[in-house]
Order: sequence, then C-alpha cells, then structure tokens
Amino acid sequence: MTALQSVVLTLPARLDDRAIAAFEGVFSELLDSAATSFQRDDTGDWQIEALFTFTPDVAKIDQMLAPLYQHKSITPVPITISPVEQRDWLAENRAAFPPLHIGRFWVYGSHVTTPRPVASLPLLIDAALAFGSGTHPTTEGCLRAMQMIRRIAPRRVLDMGCGSAILAMAASRLWPSCQTIAADNDPVAVRVAAHNRALNAIAPAKMRFAVSQGFGSRIVCNHAPYDLVLANILAGPLCRMAPDLAPRLAKGGWLILSGILNGQATTVEAAYRQQRLRVWHRIRIGDWTTIIMRPSAAGTMPQLWSGR
Repeated sequence: MTALQSVVLTLPARLDDRAIAAFEGVFSELLDSAATSFQRDDTGDWQIEALFTFTPDVAKIDQMLAPLYQHKSITPVPITISPVEQRDWLAENRAAFPPLHIGRFWVYGSHVTTPRPVASLPLLIDAALAFGSGTHPTTEGCLRAMQMIRRIAPRRVLDMGCGSAILAMAASRLWPSCQTIAADNDPVAVRVAAHNRALNAIAPAKMRFAVSQGFGSRIVCNHAPYDLVLANILAGPLCRMAPDLAPRLAKGGWLILSGILNGQATTVEAAYRQQRLRVWHRIRIGDWTTIIMRPSAAGTMPQLWSGR
C-alpha cells in the first residue's frame, strides 16, 4: 500500500466559496495530488487538505499559492505536511457505506445483504479507487436530475468524467435502449467502471468506455451528437470544456452539470450561455448545485429544487 502524505492549509473564514475553490485548484489541477477536500473547521476557518503519494515540494507549493495570497490580501499561511496512517480505507468505506434510496435508484455496495425495495432501480457500486459512490451531493443531484427528465428516452448518452460509472449505469437503468459512452482521464477509474458494469450485468455493447482528456478520444467524438451529456466534474474544467461540449450536444439534447459549489453556479451557467444553452432547472443540495441545461431553442422556464 502506497504511503500517503497529507498537506493541510488553513485559510480565513471571510473567504467565499469561489476563493477557496481557487486555492483548492492549485492542489487538484496544478499539482499532482491524489485527492483534495475542503471544509470549515470548528472555528469557521477553511481547511484544505490534499493527499500526495510522494512528499511534495513545500517551496513549489508556496510559490504557486503566492499569487492567490496577494490577490486576496492574505498574509501567506504555512502548510503542514504529515504522513497518513496506513489503514484499510476500502474496508472502512464499505462499512460506512449504507444503501441509499435516491428517488427510484437503490445504490448499494456488494457488502449489503438487505433486499432492494420493490420497483427500485438497483445500482451496485464498488467505488474502490474511483470517485462516485452516490454518497456525495453532486452525484445525488445528477441522479435526481436524470429522474426529472426520465421521459426523454435518449439514444446516445455521454458520461464525461465517469469515475465509478454510477451515472452511466443509472442511464442504462432508466433508459435500457440507450447507448452510453463513459469517459474519464484516469485509467484506474475506467478499470473500476468496467468492473462495476460487469457487476450490474450491463452488456458491453450498451456501455463503452474511453480513457479521454475531455473530448480527446475518438470514441467520445465519433458517437456525437449526444441526446444527454452528464458531467459531474469541477467548475473550472466544466467552464473550459463548454466550447467543445456544446457542439456535441444534439439540437434537442439535455445537459446535466455538477461538481459545482453554489457560489460557482452563475459562472458555469455563463460559460454555457455563451454556447447558446440555457438553464432548464437547478438542484441545490447543501453547498452544491446541479444544473440541467438545454439548447436555447429547446429550453423552458428555469426552476429551482432545493434539497437538504
């Protein structure tokens, strides 16, 4: 098991979600971190944690954070680095992962023996090393959004940044006749996703996979236009992806975007409005927003759904 190093950065409570996301992006997008998270501590201050599979260069981190400190008029804050205790995280995750009932979907792990509810759509997820077990509000938002538009009967579906492929499999459950492409830039995620497809007895012909940086894969591009695109990623990559994504959405298609903090939603929406898409519906669950969009000619009045 690879030893992990934890890098922790504590920032003032006065910063908003957008500012914190910018600091977090240094670790998640510019540095080779294995995972990142951020939350408020007991005093209200923000705490960002990044995990590395190697000991990171403190001077390099400080150098990359310096422009953000200057922009926000913050005195540079020292980071702390400490080794992460070696534990069987997968076993602990399974023990802490109870089955979830999200609308019609019944999301559960292989360790669950409880019979599924009648008429539910089962999704057996062993997330392992890939993101997407259904427990995060961004995934829940996507699952709820899909059920809101379940009558559309898409023929071609793209799950961009598929992680565990929970959304691609949910599409197969809702619309058995659709053809789904699940893409991720992480080969490990794609392997886990293929494993999950097999666990859920979804035919390979119905769900194909691609290791792809955005729309760099021929498989992803050649199956366009898509009647439905699912993209549960991060606000920054979603904005940058807009010019490539919009032309590959069918004229009457649907777009579900997630991985977006509430304070980032207007920025993401603006990026896609520039591509002639409009908001059809927003779902907010806690600090996170999921956005349903359509081409301008196909849109209707926007609505708002708020969850927990």
